[in-house]
This record gives sequence, structure tokens and C-alpha cells, in this order.
Amino acid sequence: MNRKKMLTIAISAAVAAGNILNEHSNDFLKASSKESFRDIVTEVDKYAENEIIKILKMHDPNIPFLTEESGFIEGINEKDYQWIVDALDGTVNYVNHIPFYAVSIALMEKGRPVVGVIYNPMLGDLYYGAEGIGVYKNHAKIKIRDGKEEETLFAVAFSGKNYDPLKRSKEFLMFGKVNDSTRGCLRTGSAAMNLAYLAEGKFGGCWGKANKIWDVAAGILLAKLAGAVVEYKTINKEKNLISYIAVVPSALKFLKGKVRL
Repeated sequence: MNRKKMLTIAISAAVAAGNILNEHSNDFLKASSKESFRDIVTEVDKYAENEIIKILKMHDPNIPFLTEESGFIEGINEKDYQWIVDALDGTVNYVNHIPFYAVSIALMEKGRPVVGVIYNPMLGDLYYGAEGIGVYKNHAKIKIRDGKEEETLFAVAFSGKNYDPLKRSKEFLMFGKVNDSTRGCLRTGSAAMNLAYLAEGKFGGCWGKANKIWDVAAGILLAKLAGAVVEYKTINKEKNLISYIAVVPSALKFLKGKVRL
């Protein structure tokens, strides 16, 4: 499959969805809860997702989808590839008019991301890349900014779902250890944007516990293409949950010493 062509198609879908998000960005939207009161959805999420599906299907109806709102959508005679779509990662930020959210689209080949697009329409920041092509932001090639942990800003993406209090307390303990040993650790509300900022050199590392695959599939690829060390594992296949770390090489030992997937 021509990855350059698929990347171009994914970019067009992400921009189209971003236009829908911008059209409604000043609305006071009604949000409904899914797995927890922090895990929410609006009608705009669904409008944007439908637009992505329509565009991607128009170019190749054979490829199946896994999307946040619609779940699994079968393709036609295609098993090696799959689109992974989150039309709005950071819905809480979006409904509160905080411009830190993104459209995230990845193309998986035999279970690994090979094409990725992350688009923040409010800021006009488009991050994209593919294996064999490299990683870019708004037509300029980007890469990580390597550095020691004490000189580095980190970010974390915890699950929006309430977990066992003991497990959650361990997550907060990890957060505190990283925060106190670095220039800070942020919980931004968008795992996709965390990974895009790592690829660009704004963050030196990020990790996520029990994140949905559609939040991070594109970002994991972009961070890796930009030079980050990326490790991840599926922790619940049925619920599409993965945990991961992505970090600049100089801070890898530090982060692995503080964080457990």
C-alpha cells in the first residue's frame, strides 16, 4: 500500500474534521458521560467522526475502522490494514473552550501504526508522518529535543475511568516522582497532543496508563519517527486499552525507573 497516498488521504480527513470542530468551538455544548463523568462525548465528536469515515471510505472502502464513537466497522476483503480514528481527543478541553485537543488518525498495518496524523484545528497545528517518509509539522520536518530529565518537561495521560483506589494512588505516586525530579509533569487532557509535542521537542517524555488505542496510535508513530524511544503494551484487548511510555533517549532510564506500565 502506498503510504504517501494514504497519508495524504488521512490529512484531508483530519482537516475536514477539524473544520467541523472549529465551526462549533464557541458553542456551549451538551456533553453526555460514557465510562465516567470525565469520559464525555458531544454531538460534534460524532459529526467529525462521520466526516472522517466518509472521506476515508470514499478513497478505499476495503479498509476496516476502529473508532471511538462507532467502534469497529468492517471493511471488504482487507485484513492487514485498519484505520484507527479519534475525531476529538480532549473533549473536556473542547467543551470548556481550552484550545488543547486534536483529531487523531492512524493507519495500522498488521497491528502497528505506519501512518499518523494529529491535527489541532484551533491552533492550526498539523502533525503528520509515515514510515519511510518522516514526521512533519505544517510542512517542516520535526524531531525530538534530547536532554537530561532535570531539564525536561513531561506529560501524563491517566485513564478517564475511575479505577481501584490502590491502583490510582500508585499512578499519582508515579506522577509525583516524575514531577519532583524534572521541570514538571503535566496532565493536559489530550494524549494525542502530548505525543505530538514530544515529537516536536516541546516535551521530553510522556506516558499513559490504560489509554484507548485511538487516543495514541498516531502519536506513538510520530514520536518514534521523531527519534523518541517508545514502548507500549496492550492491557485489555476487548476494551482497546494500552499503556505506554515515549521519551527522549537521555531520559529513558530515568522514566523507566519511575513509571511502571
